[in-house]
Amino acid sequence: MNKIVVLKRRFKYLLIKLLRLKDHSHKVALGFSLGSVVNFVPTFGFCLIISVGLAKLCKGNSIAGLVGGMFFMWAFPLMFYLNTVVGGYIFPLDFDQTLLQSADGNLDNRLELGAKVGKNFLTGMFLNSFLFGSILYIVSYYIINQYRGFLLHYISKKWIVKNVLNKWIISLISTFISNCKSI
Repeated sequence: MNKIVVLKRRFKYLLIKLLRLKDHSHKVALGFSLGSVVNFVPTFGFCLIISVGLAKLCKGNSIAGLVGGMFFMWAFPLMFYLNTVVGGYIFPLDFDQTLLQSADGNLDNRLELGAKVGKNFLTGMFLNSFLFGSILYIVSYYIINQYRGFLLHYISKKWIVKNVLNKWIISLISTFISNCKSI
């Protein structure tokens, strides 16, 4: 079984687990969005623990927080980069000049550069977390509140994860063999 099929099955399992939660739509959406927002913060491997704790602390569903943390775990590098870009728009930083200043070996210049980059990152992190969390809460609340039953039925009964890549490879090999025989 290839990795794409495994990822599709995990994705399907997480969606079913999220939609089967017997809690109010508000608590499920709140837990899911708070668990997802944790991925904007560098947590050094404690993402899932913090996702569950934050969801429980804010009176959201802790299982939804766990699913939200797992759902967007793959996007951490993208979110990390987005934090620096958004922070750079708010507090512009001229890297050429600051890198030349820090290259002279003065510790104060290096600490100042680190503080500027850290300020950019933290500003972007707070803004991205707030915007992404708010939008994700609204969208997930609406979807869970309106389409929970329909989506659960569709995902669990009609969405079949197939190993399409293996069939494609087998057809490619058989085509190659038949072309070699004709030569």
